[in-house]
Amino acid sequence: MYREPEAERSTAQKGLFAAAALAYVAVVLVVDTLATRGVEVPFHWSVFRWRADGGFDAFKFVAWFLVPLALVLPAMDWHYFGIKRWRRIDWGVLGACVLVGAVAVLSIRLFPSLRSIYGSHADASPEAKWFFLSYSLVWTLSWVVGWEFMHRYVLLRPLSELWPKYGWLIIPIYEGAYHLQKPLIEALGMFAASAVLTYWALKRRNALLPFVAHLIIELELRAFQLVV
Repeated sequence: MYREPEAERSTAQKGLFAAAALAYVAVVLVVDTLATRGVEVPFHWSVFRWRADGGFDAFKFVAWFLVPLALVLPAMDWHYFGIKRWRRIDWGVLGACVLVGAVAVLSIRLFPSLRSIYGSHADASPEAKWFFLSYSLVWTLSWVVGWEFMHRYVLLRPLSELWPKYGWLIIPIYEGAYHLQKPLIEALGMFAASAVLTYWALKRRNALLPFVAHLIIELELRAFQLVV
């Protein structure tokens, strides 16, 4: 997987690292999709559905975060996960992402296909609401860290090194394609959001803002389900 060498890599080496990252991310996303959809050909892919009763998705946590982390840890660029590379305007960018995310979440009411997936818990008992909130928070935290790390760091770095101008565009395609198992409007929204967040990560060489924005939007979604 991706490593930061002491000397400049050849084009062939850059291509090898990019191909390895592309292949790994594609495989784990396909396996997760097959397991989630309950596909049984040529075997029961549900063997990779490792979700605990409390909501923790062990497959996503391991395949999207722990394994990629182990592969890139020897050459980790830790500034990708802090605010040292941020500019003052980026706080405004984060606020704009949160605001746009809130509008997108509220618009779920306008799309029956989305509302059928993100149902309302507004009339549930306090106990049922607490279970939904705790379960969904555990589940979200088990995958969102790996999702952002895998796409905005493990995949983005070798792609941007091999194809500095346009390599990053592959990432929105990956993320949008993964969401095709949901309504088309969500897949298109994911593609657009990924394009914005990935381009920012490329320019700032930082993955913290995309992670924070994504996490807050997920929290907005859970709040929406609880009250609307």
